Amino acid sequence: MWITADAISPWRCGNSNLLIVDKASRAALLAGVEQGDPGPLRNTPTAHRTDVSLGSVVSERAAGWFRKWAVEGDTATLRTNSVSVIAKLPGQENADLVVKVLENDPKVRRLVVASEISRLTQLDWTVALQGADDPTTIPEPRKLAPKLAKGAVDPKGTEARWACTYLLSRMVPVLGR
Repeated sequence: MWITADAISPWRCGNSNLLIVDKASRAALLAGVEQGDPGPLRNTPTAHRTDVSLGSVVSERAAGWFRKWAVEGDTATLRTNSVSVIAKLPGQENADLVVKVLENDPKVRRLVVASEISRLTQLDWTVALQGADDPTTIPEPRKLAPKLAKGAVDPKGTEARWACTYLLSRMVPVLGR
C-alpha cells in the first residue's frame, strides 16, 4: 500500500503543499522506505510534524536509506526530506551528516532555510525562499530574531538549529534597524 497524491493532506505552509502522515500512512511510507523506495518523499515536501513522526519510529534499515538519500537522493526534495528526518535521530553521526549536507548542498540548504523561515513567520513560500537567498530581505527581522535565537539552542532537530544560526548570522546587518 503506497501513499498516493490523494492521501496527502491539503495543509499548506505558504504556497507549498506538505506531506502529512497519520499512523497508517506513516507505516506504509516507512515500509516502502525500508525497501529503498522513497515514494512521495522524492517530490513532496514534508511537514515538520511528519519529520518528527517518522524520526520517532524509523528503523535502522530505513534510517540507512534516509542517510544515503540525504547525500545521493536524485531530487533536492528527497535530500531535504531525508536530512529533516535524520535531524530528528539521536547521535553525533546523524548530526554531523546533517551539518555536512547543509554546508555542501546549496539546494538543500535553501529549502531547509526557507522552511524554517516559513515555519517561524508563516510568510508566503516565495518570500521565504527570497529570505533564504538573502536573509537581509526578511520582513520584520527584529521580530524574527528572538525566535531564531530560541531555535538555535533547541535540542530537537539539528537542521533547525543550523538554519536558525545561519539566518541569525546573516541578518546581523539589519537587526539594528
